[in-house]
Amino acid sequence: MTTFEHTIEIAAPVEHVFAFDSTPENWSRTMASLRDLEVVEETDHGARMTGTYGVFGISMEVEMEMTVVEPNEELLVTIESDEMSGEIRNRYSEIAAGTRLSHRATYEMGDSLLDRILKPVASRYNERQLENHLRNTKDLVEAEVAAESAAPA
Repeated sequence: MTTFEHTIEIAAPVEHVFAFDSTPENWSRTMASLRDLEVVEETDHGARMTGTYGVFGISMEVEMEMTVVEPNEELLVTIESDEMSGEIRNRYSEIAAGTRLSHRATYEMGDSLLDRILKPVASRYNERQLENHLRNTKDLVEAEVAAESAAPA
């Protein structure tokens, strides 16, 4: 199993960051490698989705399930495909400057020869994608908050 952990501080209230991050339609805006995301079912505690995740020009059809573990505190996303499986756990905590978002991704590549050959390169690629996802989330959320603050009441 491969695990990555990253933390970022976002100048926005926890509720705003959580609302943005728990809206699957925003994920394609923050992760360039995620395409064709479709919510196939709303559940009592989240949603089930399908999409395409790309790694170096190789497309993987993925099934995901997002679960709100605790509103404004924790999200869990499980990911399943023939090529990889894993989970992403996001934790949100209030800090003086706004929100600390802690992102932990754990996944395992498949067993095919191609999967084993790609694993070291895919691991570095995936880690960069997750870091970029957090930076993009920060940029978009902070821009939303700034726009809301500047808008006349």
